[in-house]
Amino acid sequence: MSLNSSVNHTNPPVDLSLATIPITICLVTVLVCLVGLVGNGLTVYLLCFRIKLNQSTVYILNLALADFIYLFCCCMVSLYFLCLYNGVPTTSENDRTFSIFGEFLHSFGFNSSLFFLAALCVERCLTVCFPMWYKCRRPRHLSAILCGMIWILSILITVLERFLIPEHRSTVYTVVSVVFLMVTLAIIGSSVVLLVEIRKTSIHCRPMKLYVVVVTAVVTFLISLVPATMVRLLAVFGFIPAGKIRVLSYIMISLCSAINSTVNPYIYMVVGRWKTSVSTTQALQSVFKEEGEGSSEGQDTVETQESDTEQKPNTMNEWEKPEDS
Repeated sequence: MSLNSSVNHTNPPVDLSLATIPITICLVTVLVCLVGLVGNGLTVYLLCFRIKLNQSTVYILNLALADFIYLFCCCMVSLYFLCLYNGVPTTSENDRTFSIFGEFLHSFGFNSSLFFLAALCVERCLTVCFPMWYKCRRPRHLSAILCGMIWILSILITVLERFLIPEHRSTVYTVVSVVFLMVTLAIIGSSVVLLVEIRKTSIHCRPMKLYVVVVTAVVTFLISLVPATMVRLLAVFGFIPAGKIRVLSYIMISLCSAINSTVNPYIYMVVGRWKTSVSTTQALQSVFKEEGEGSSEGQDTVETQESDTEQKPNTMNEWEKPEDS
């Protein structure tokens, strides 16, 4: 949906009671964005300076960075709408500049976040379905290369969406919609395969917390973003009329997308601290353990059980010695 068209058709109402719903949604969106900026900023900081990167955390780091960019832009756009609804005077030149800037970052953060989530889901699916290939033949720098390609692809798609001539924009939106549909199906398919394969394997052989994080993030994506994306496409192809209804739809989409980008870092923390009281760094480390690290937990529990069973006959022998003598 075009922010420029939304701004151009927005006339600040004199009676604020007529704009109670949009103002309330914008305020909630700003609060959600602030909470998300703190969570994603903390995740980026810990992954950059406190936690060692591996094949999974590379995607998590880039996903948190994309969500941070999107939330920052979404917060600015919501504040801008609050200014409009409260009658703050603006010039057409400022509207156009802010529209281009906000429109680009808004779409760029949304696209890159979607692609990074898809890459993480497919990566985890490959680790379960093809464990030997993942351990032995997977290229070492594949995650970094894919992340770079995703950033470039997101920029290209955003440029095509926002700066192409209007005569070909509908064709671009059709192609982009097909791409988003394929990416969404890949996310859903990978998650289903992941759940099926996890049920077949032992709990000591997989880093379960990481898979719980991935599946929970996908469920949140399906609940918050898929309906918002459908509304966005309806507005793009003209099924939602211009004016206050389109502006309200745009604000609702921003709120849903902000919720999706906000909850991810808190999912990491909740799952990492499940049934334990540890610091945030330790919680993220426990979540992002790789295959070998995850299995070591199971080995530790088995080793402790074996050591306990070995100590029991020794104590029995000690009690039996005086009787023999």
